[in-house]
Amino acid sequence: MIRRLLVAILILIAPLAGCTGDSNDLQKIPDFTLLTEGDPISSESYENKAYVIVFSAQWCGTPCHNNMHNLNLTSARMAEQGFCCEFIEVLVISTDVDEEPNGVTLSMWKESVDQYDDDKELNQTLEYTFSRVDPTNNFASSMGIDAPGTVIFVDYLGYETHRQIGSFGAYNDQATLDIIESHWLDASQIILD
Repeated sequence: MIRRLLVAILILIAPLAGCTGDSNDLQKIPDFTLLTEGDPISSESYENKAYVIVFSAQWCGTPCHNNMHNLNLTSARMAEQGFCCEFIEVLVISTDVDEEPNGVTLSMWKESVDQYDDDKELNQTLEYTFSRVDPTNNFASSMGIDAPGTVIFVDYLGYETHRQIGSFGAYNDQATLDIIESHWLDASQIILD
């Protein structure tokens, strides 16, 4: 009950943050085109949406998988609390420029990420878009990503609100999920000029 009250208070006062902060401090996400096993996707698909970008790699194991599953656990928890799901979309981007690094396709990568928590009996299936950078216009490089394991929260106006380099914390840990939820709540607020 107290938790819901605190979340309600955060939602009520969050729009005021834009009035006191300087939106010029936030970095605008550049236009991007990403490759998938089907049609390419672009930044146009994310216009007027808050979302999360996970820069990972098809060979990255536990730390990257841990972050993706903690994001999924947090979004499920937020949905249970009555938050609309439109601001919890996650875009996973491989920083690998090769189509199949070490023979790993995007679908094989997604399958390995989904299996990450099976031994923990949660058996999550991640409904994320898995993609990779286009080597002719490397979005990861334009964002200053030099290593996988970076998560970026983006608000409705296309500005980065938080950048997490490395792990948020332990898998399915309450404090870790609380941290992620606070970043999602920040990203879900429209910045006022």
